[in-house]
Amino acid sequence: MQQNVWRMALIVCALVAGPGCAVQEVWVARQTAVISQMKGPECACVDPKSGGVYVSNMDTATQDYWADDGAGSISVLRPRGAPFAMRWKESKPEAPLHSPKGMCVFEGVLYVADNTRVVGYPVIEDSEPAKLMGPAGRRLNDMATDGVAVYVSDTLAGVVYRMDGQGVTRIKAPKGVNGITFFKGKMFAVSWTQHDVYELDPTGKGDPVPFGLALHFRTLDGIEVLDDGTFIVSDLTGDRVVTISPDRKTVRTLIDLKTPADIGLDVARRLLYVPQVEENCVAVYRLTQEKQ
Repeated sequence: MQQNVWRMALIVCALVAGPGCAVQEVWVARQTAVISQMKGPECACVDPKSGGVYVSNMDTATQDYWADDGAGSISVLRPRGAPFAMRWKESKPEAPLHSPKGMCVFEGVLYVADNTRVVGYPVIEDSEPAKLMGPAGRRLNDMATDGVAVYVSDTLAGVVYRMDGQGVTRIKAPKGVNGITFFKGKMFAVSWTQHDVYELDPTGKGDPVPFGLALHFRTLDGIEVLDDGTFIVSDLTGDRVVTISPDRKTVRTLIDLKTPADIGLDVARRLLYVPQVEENCVAVYRLTQEKQ
């Protein structure tokens, strides 16, 4: 009975479209899988070509997420989240991997931010890493690509570095810059310490422009953008993932869960991958739009 009344109310609202009675479509997340056996998972990176998902594992028992301890690894999940290789890449004495965090796929290579350096792993066995000169970072955190170059944020330095065949360029960023992403040629970032979302100038000339939403968040980690311009950001110590409307004004809780870190988005399949760093798992959600 209540369901029928609610449906009727929606119909009336749609016909009348009066103030306060507008029918809105909001994004909804439904969990489809949880992949356990991770070890301090920090980032989920979707390969847009294959749909495969790379997960960086910091693998620390002391929660020293910036230790050069040679304990890191990278897992690979199939599209939709089924495990493929839980230890696809492991730290070795001759090729150490310490506390890997953000990642991106560029020209057949998975680039990984590993504390003070960027490392590359071919995703196709016969390919070779591009000859990119990495920055001398302090705390390199997230990575992204615009299809032309590779970018990495340095949380301690408060800067983003652009890497291409010509070298390294500094991009102005907020203090505590963490997650970074691109959408339709524009660059966006979140700040761990300033608690806000920013639009950055990828040329490095303009200053970061805040959304003005800092009161909503505690410690922002990851950021992605849906194809309609809706932002998805993760608040690690706020224990939630939220959406921000394309006009950058409305914040809605999408998922309540513990310690969500650097999220990964499969736009084509509308799948969201959420590493839960202190729960040692990755939660997978299917995203749909529903009327409210």
